[in-house]
Amino acid sequence: MKHLTINKKIHASFYQIFAVRKSGVTCQMSLVKCSPSCGVATLPTVMVLGVMALLVAVSVTTLSFTELFISQGSAQSSRAHFYAEAGARDALIKVARNKTYLCATTDCYQIDFSTNGCTTGNDCAKVQVTGNDTTKTITSKGIMKASTRTLQVSATLDADGAITNTSWSEITN
Repeated sequence: MKHLTINKKIHASFYQIFAVRKSGVTCQMSLVKCSPSCGVATLPTVMVLGVMALLVAVSVTTLSFTELFISQGSAQSSRAHFYAEAGARDALIKVARNKTYLCATTDCYQIDFSTNGCTTGNDCAKVQVTGNDTTKTITSKGIMKASTRTLQVSATLDADGAITNTSWSEITN
């Protein structure tokens, strides 16, 4: 008798599943009764997850571009510092060769590190040398696109015109 009761329950459950599939509503095969609203929350859930994934992708992209611009600015600033240092060393060589050398006007001479460097505002150093026979002050401005770095070198000369001491500092705007 128990065996017959269990078989009737299984047969009834199978009939319910078959009837649900026949009516056009698709649900997983289970003993749970499905209604026509089965899966209604799926579309909004997928849309919310899609929007969240899009937000994460946009955030990561924005962060990547920000880091790229920061690293490019840092590289430009380093090159501008290098150009300013090269200009100051060039002026020191001129002073070492001629202790009376002066170039007192602002940005007296320029050193291009690329074709038309100072004309285009890229890759150049602008140098000025002031002072007297015993001390010289060299101001060198390195320019690399939007970055400008300025170094000032104070040089002490002995009676023979040899450079005995130098002091380097960066001038901030």
